[in-house]
Amino acid sequence: MKIRTSLSPATIIASLALLFSLSGTAVAGALITGANVKNSSLTGIDVKNESLGTADIKNGSLLPKDFKVGSLPAGGQGPVGPAGPQGPAGPQGASGLSGLQIVSAVSPLDSLTPKSLTATCPAGKMVVGGGGFTSLSGGGVPNEVALVATNPFGGSAWRVVAHEINLYPSNWYLRTYAICATIAS
Repeated sequence: MKIRTSLSPATIIASLALLFSLSGTAVAGALITGANVKNSSLTGIDVKNESLGTADIKNGSLLPKDFKVGSLPAGGQGPVGPAGPQGPAGPQGASGLSGLQIVSAVSPLDSLTPKSLTATCPAGKMVVGGGGFTSLSGGGVPNEVALVATNPFGGSAWRVVAHEINLYPSNWYLRTYAICATIAS
């Protein structure tokens, strides 16, 4: 008996048809994705009951009307519970700042450069801020003078340094100020 070794086109087509019919929805599930589905074309009947979970629902997208009548309290919130007991008192905080005072110092009115000036807080007080500026005798700001340093100095003073960028013919002065306070420890 001779065995036929070649397959006819009809046999190949029939075999493929049998294979596809046996695979059923598995092939469709693998080939059809969300990109193939038209937006707003699926309805509730197309979704298997109880197949959607919390991760599938966008937060804040459900309204009270989306729930069964009686499954939510009126207004969508439950009753307010009783107040809990008062907690223990916290630790005493620091007293903070007291006795704020501004101390200033002024340099001589001349054209010497550079000028360095320190405003010092009274005994027992610490510097918490400060600053300085330059000025002409009749008011106004000398155009060719710049502050090159303004900083706390030693914990209880504020120091400011200014100098002429280019030689400035007029007399000018430097004023510095320190903001001082008693700091509770």
